[in-house]
Amino acid sequence: MSIPTTTPRARRVAEIFDFSTGRGLEIGPLHRPLVPRDAADVSYLDLYDRDRLYESYAEHAQVNPGAIPEIDYPMWDGTRMRTLEEAAAEGAPFDWALASHVVEHVPDLVGWLAQVEAVVAPDGALVLVVPDRRYTFDAHRPPTTMGQILQAHEAGDTTPSVRAVYDHHRCAVNGDPKRLHLHGPSEAETCIHDLGYTQAQVERARRGEYVDCHVWTYTDRSFPEIIAELRRLGLTGWSVESLVPVPENDIEFYVVLRRGLSPDLPAVPAIPDWVEQSIELRDEVAKLREVVADQRRRLESQRKQLAGQRSEIDDLRGSKRWKLATALAAPLDRWRDRRSEE
Repeated sequence: MSIPTTTPRARRVAEIFDFSTGRGLEIGPLHRPLVPRDAADVSYLDLYDRDRLYESYAEHAQVNPGAIPEIDYPMWDGTRMRTLEEAAAEGAPFDWALASHVVEHVPDLVGWLAQVEAVVAPDGALVLVVPDRRYTFDAHRPPTTMGQILQAHEAGDTTPSVRAVYDHHRCAVNGDPKRLHLHGPSEAETCIHDLGYTQAQVERARRGEYVDCHVWTYTDRSFPEIIAELRRLGLTGWSVESLVPVPENDIEFYVVLRRGLSPDLPAVPAIPDWVEQSIELRDEVAKLREVVADQRRRLESQRKQLAGQRSEIDDLRGSKRWKLATALAAPLDRWRDRRSEE
């Protein structure tokens, strides 16, 4: 299949799934669809139609409004925001769906997975590109718990909760992925938002406004465990078919979920030995690098202390007291030399 590979993300998703098979739905492409229309039978679903998205992002520095494609299934129908299932019903069932950096934003994970499941064929796939909290601005946030996921589903959340809005804005930090891969989060990261800004966003959420944020925080190990637990609880029909861990110095992992997999499969799909070994090796290397960095810091500290002591000795040797002491000690040294010769 001939899918343009203009970005590492597009190349990786093309490697883990053949989008040329059947009909597909890309969810939330905005201005960077990963599967272009000339490479596959794909339709696009987003919050709004192209015109409204263009207006919304006309002055957004990180979005190229001119690259926004025609949206086949807008969720906004002019009067209300429809569910994904309602918006895409006309084109269903799809053989596959794709969502990049979406699954961490949805207010109700269980409900969202069910909606995608409803518009995908019984043996269809859901391909996800997911940021790993350890290497993004979420580095200081705790991992999502199953209790939080269940609570959001029980409450029927349709907008991000106060908890999610507060955690997202108050804990967001400026972090370099490369440094985070090597050392993990530390005090070196600085907060992006102050308390006043965070409180303002929380108040918006309390009024019922939709305040976009990372509702959930995943890692390439916690996400498959979450899907497996939801499957055990009977809350989803999806299972993890394959997973590509976060590449070195990157921020995201790649998952293929599949409907119709046998429930007799392991709760968490087996990851190839070489992947497990590479993950363990990466962790060990990170630990060793931290030890080496600590030793280097100690050595540098000792060098500074030694340099300071040498400077003090040089100052002392140049002083009058040192010269007087040397002159007084000279006769004693000569006497000791004669005694040693006798």
